[in-house]
Amino acid sequence: MKTRPLVQSIEVSHLRYEGNNCVAALVSLRVKHVELSEKSVTQNPREVATKFGKSIDTFFAKGFEEAEEVLAAWITHLDEIALYGPGDPIFPATAIAAQSNTGFKADGFERSPWKSTEPVRKIVNGAFARAGLPNFGPHAFRHMLARHAANTSKSVAEFVANSQNLGHTDVLTTLRSYGQISRERQRELITGRKPDE
Repeated sequence: MKTRPLVQSIEVSHLRYEGNNCVAALVSLRVKHVELSEKSVTQNPREVATKFGKSIDTFFAKGFEEAEEVLAAWITHLDEIALYGPGDPIFPATAIAAQSNTGFKADGFERSPWKSTEPVRKIVNGAFARAGLPNFGPHAFRHMLARHAANTSKSVAEFVANSQNLGHTDVLTTLRSYGQISRERQRELITGRKPDE
């Protein structure tokens, strides 16, 4: 049950998923940092391990309704079934139980965050493998979100808002890091001709 909420919360919320920085932010998130009604994640650097100790207000991106539903269902599960409170982790560590003849196995969740970022990487990599997709590195989520913003923003202000959602204080950072377009798309934009013309 933990795989879909984890992968889709990265997708929907623009969390700074880049290398260890975002994974550390992800494993340090608590239930209180997500506000479903506002569609937001508050990354307060006193409580969330953000890159450069930056405070980041992130809002759920348009066009990822299924991911929002999965995240909402997971938080509802934590609240109503697991009886988690505001200070408990959104993605708790896996509880390990000893087996009499096979060593150890996963046995639910602990009420504490993971001690390292490696379990997140394994879950994300496993999710891609089970879906029959090539493994994408952590930065691929940010590239996907930046491309999504570039393709769907209807104004400069909307693109700037998406840039801020990625944690960038300057929109030029977003453009320099994610602004490259393919030769085919460049041709289409400049000439007005579709690739098949």
